[in-house]
Amino acid sequence: MKKSSEMSFKEASRRFVDMFGGEEVIPPVGVKLIPKGKEVPKGTRAVEEYQGVPWCEAVRIAATKGEVVVINKENVGCPAAAIALGLVDQYEKEPLSGKRKYTDLMTEPAAPADFTSGLVYACKDSGNMQFALFGSDDVGRYETLGAALKAVSGMKAIQPAIMDAAVVYQAEKLDLTPDVVIIAVKPKQALLAIQGYNFLSGNRFEMSTIGIRGVCADLTALPFLEQKLNGSFFCLGARALGGWNGDLLGLGMPFSNFQQMVTGMEKSATGFPYRAYPE
Repeated sequence: MKKSSEMSFKEASRRFVDMFGGEEVIPPVGVKLIPKGKEVPKGTRAVEEYQGVPWCEAVRIAATKGEVVVINKENVGCPAAAIALGLVDQYEKEPLSGKRKYTDLMTEPAAPADFTSGLVYACKDSGNMQFALFGSDDVGRYETLGAALKAVSGMKAIQPAIMDAAVVYQAEKLDLTPDVVIIAVKPKQALLAIQGYNFLSGNRFEMSTIGIRGVCADLTALPFLEQKLNGSFFCLGARALGGWNGDLLGLGMPFSNFQQMVTGMEKSATGFPYRAYPE
C-alpha cells in the first residue's frame, strides 16, 4: 500500500469509492483555486456555458455529471459565493451584472456589500425587502440585523479578493492536484469516511456550519483557509438552487486530509466493517 502522501488524486478517489463495496457513491471532486494572474488549466469548458450558476450547483454538476466547471467573477451565480471564493471584494457596492441565479430572485439585485452588511440575510428587519427571495412573506434568513451580522462574521471567506477563478472537477477529468476535495455522501457513508479519517489519530471531528454558504464557505473556503476537514448539511442555496438531494451532506478538506482519510478507511476496514451497517 502506498503512503498517503504518494497517492494521486485519481488513485485516492478510486480507492475511496472502492471502500463502499460496490454501493453507489458520488465521486469526490477537486477544487483548484486560481490566483489573479494565473491561467485556468487547459481541458476546462468555456465559462459562458455556466453563466449565472452558483458555486454549489457547479460542484453538483462536476460531481454528478462529470463536467469540469470554471466559476469566475463574470459567471458566478451567487455574490455570497463570489465573496467566499475570493472572486469579488466583500465591500463591493455594485451588483454583479448579467444573469445570476441567486440575485435574479430579488426585485433588485443585491451587491456583495449588501451581503456583508447583513441586509440581504435580514431583509425584513433591515427594511430591505427588495432583497427578499420569496416575496412579501419572506422573513429573511435571520430575524434581526444583529443576528445576521453575527452569522456573517462566522462565514469564512478568502478576502481580500485574490482569486480569478475556481475550477471543480472529478479526478478522471483533469490531471491536477486539488487545493480542496469535496465529497457528497449519505450519513451512513459519511460515518465510514469520518471513522477512517480519525483512525490514524483518534482526533474528534468538529463541524462548523450554519445553513448558509454551505458549499462555498463551509466546504471550500474554510478547509482552504484553515487547512482542515469540515462538514456541512448544505444550505438554502445548495438545496433550492443548487439541486443537491435531501439525503446528502457534504465534507470538504485539503487534499492531504483526503489522502489521510482514504488511508485510514483502508487500514480500519476490519474494525469498521461497512457491510454490517444497516440501511
